[in-house]
Amino acid sequence: GGARRPAGAGPAGRRRRRRPHRLRARARAAAERGGVEGASQARARARASARASARARALPMTLKTRTPKPEVVRVLSGELNPAAEAAAGVPRRALVTSRCVDATLNHKGNFTDDAINLTHLPYDVTAVFPGAYTGVAIAEGLAVELGLPTNPAREDRRYHSRMLDTLRRAGVRTPRQCGCASWDEVGAFVRSLRMSHFRLVLKPDAKAAALDAPGVALCTSMQQAMDGFSAFRERDAGAAVCVQEYLPGADFFVDVVSCGGEHKCVALWVQAPRFVGAEEAAVPPALRLLETRTGEAEEALLELAVDALKALGVAYGPSQVQLRAALEGEDYGAAARSAMVVDVTCAFHGGGADIHHAAKLGVGYSQISACVDLALAHGAGLEAFPTPFTLLPSRPIRLHRHAAEVDGARSPEPKPRPKPEPTPKPSVERRPKPRSHPSPNPKGAHAQAHGRGGGQHARAERAARAAELRERGPGRAVAGRVLRLRGG
Repeated sequence: GGARRPAGAGPAGRRRRRRPHRLRARARAAAERGGVEGASQARARARASARASARARALPMTLKTRTPKPEVVRVLSGELNPAAEAAAGVPRRALVTSRCVDATLNHKGNFTDDAINLTHLPYDVTAVFPGAYTGVAIAEGLAVELGLPTNPAREDRRYHSRMLDTLRRAGVRTPRQCGCASWDEVGAFVRSLRMSHFRLVLKPDAKAAALDAPGVALCTSMQQAMDGFSAFRERDAGAAVCVQEYLPGADFFVDVVSCGGEHKCVALWVQAPRFVGAEEAAVPPALRLLETRTGEAEEALLELAVDALKALGVAYGPSQVQLRAALEGEDYGAAARSAMVVDVTCAFHGGGADIHHAAKLGVGYSQISACVDLALAHGAGLEAFPTPFTLLPSRPIRLHRHAAEVDGARSPEPKPRPKPEPTPKPSVERRPKPRSHPSPNPKGAHAQAHGRGGGQHARAERAARAAELRERGPGRAVAGRVLRLRGG
């Protein structure tokens, strides 16, 4: 109800605060009804009720900072295998240990049993999110059993070739690709590309369901492509291989959190390829947050990512859209306009807790914090109110800090810079001083240079010079020197 006037302000004797019209009306009505309380007490009660109403209306706004720590239940898609995690390059900080969760369950293959086990826990499950790309199918099945919001199960999100075909039919830019089950199909696709420099990308067509699944292979020759295709087929004889054209530009990663078909970009990353000679290195450079001066690159990438999510039916939870530019160079505006969607994963951004910590330092929030706000709002039944998620911008407008994730454990050692060659100093030719008569001893040379001593020849020269001066005018010889007398 208004700000208190400072001492001495306003008319003399008026020290009370101005009362809003609504509070005065409530106090007057309470006084007219009659009761044991006076008018001042009625005003105090009216002020207290107004403050309580204001707090109730502002509850969704303060939910982000005044809610307790949520309980986390971990459902493992399989047994923890440190050897498989090490082979997949999963950092140890990325693992969710027992200190970070309140309960742990193991998925046995039946979603109904998992839902029953979750209901036996002393928690109310409000949301199910996939912690990694290996748990997308399990998270969607559990959410359906528990009656919680999730994305509808679709086969085109499980296979790379079907996903890119769906996106291409929806008008989203994608690289040329083909799901091949035999080497003849791979050869026909390679001939259709008509590449000047042989670069081909091979990866399993089915999305990885385990940490030790084979990844992406970059082939620079037909023999490498044949060896890679044979390795994929030996691991799983009946599985197809997705063959894609190579895009030489930078990689872009758009981290998105969705709710009810509304997509919010929480972070946008860029990773430029590193080349060793003419080939791309196996170890990628640092992954850093993207921020351009005009923001055109971010808008173009976000528009393309949202179109891809809508085409695949993604409407809830975290997701990551990977794009790659068809143009090389540091001009991210042109690279974003030429970018194509390479992959869409309905899970958190992989790489462990470091990537989310870097996003929180740079943006102020992360994909995990946005999903936690989304789950808490759903559990409190505040979907119809302005929640912290709905108040987020469509994308980060300005970075608080520049942040990046650098994998120092697997990065090659930097080569020492070559030392610059010292510039040669300009040579100065020094001429020796002329000597009238070489003297065999240094003492004679020193005396000759200063006009003292120097032997018989020097004395004869000085005598001749003195005689010449005497003929010119009066003078006086002192210690072997002839001095001219002033004034005649």
